[in-house]
Amino acid sequence: MRKIKISNSQNRDADIVYGGITHKSKIKFVYPDRTITSNAKLLKSKMGQQYPALFKLCGNDEALVDMLTNENPEIDFELTGSFIKGGQRILVDENMNPVFEAIANEIIYNPDGSQKEIKSLSARESNIVSDHPIRWTGKYLPVDQAYNKFIFAKKYQLTHSNGLTFDFLFEMAKELSEKKSLMMLGAGAKGNEPLIFQDNGKPYRAFLEGRIKGDSYLLLLHLTNLELKGIL
Repeated sequence: MRKIKISNSQNRDADIVYGGITHKSKIKFVYPDRTITSNAKLLKSKMGQQYPALFKLCGNDEALVDMLTNENPEIDFELTGSFIKGGQRILVDENMNPVFEAIANEIIYNPDGSQKEIKSLSARESNIVSDHPIRWTGKYLPVDQAYNKFIFAKKYQLTHSNGLTFDFLFEMAKELSEKKSLMMLGAGAKGNEPLIFQDNGKPYRAFLEGRIKGDSYLLLLHLTNLELKGIL
């Protein structure tokens, strides 16, 4: 079970179970004899038959178009379509040769998509279970405004593991439901840092949404690293 250490509006904290929300499709694909289909990995092409390698071989797109028109360099008639089992991802350089040592950099872009800065990728430690619980910042954001201001990349559901954590989470959900707002959460000693769920993972701003129905509750943790802004 994955856990997050979170506090409520009274600064009382608890270790809470969280998990992803998945919806399994009820649609099944079958063959004419009604047997269920299955997924499989197939080989599309070798590295030497992909666009970068073919472009380097031809030198320009016009020559590559002529080659594709008159020949079939992108297809290996013996290997294309073969079933793939296992395998391991590797990094390659511009010449399609395996790379055994790489330096990870972080690229920062301007709002217009242009490159702003390149810097070494610093190590980030997970901070959702630490000496400092995830805190309520006191910043409420109406639900309708939140969905028009941020792009939420992920969401997790917070769930209880016993009666005490049920009461803890139910009261949180009730408070947020009555205000019809999301609560912005923060990590770190001052409660103003983004949430990092795994080592070297992406930092996310987090918003907590609560709903109740009778004696039931729903607590959703919305994560975002993109903010919508008007065109200047």
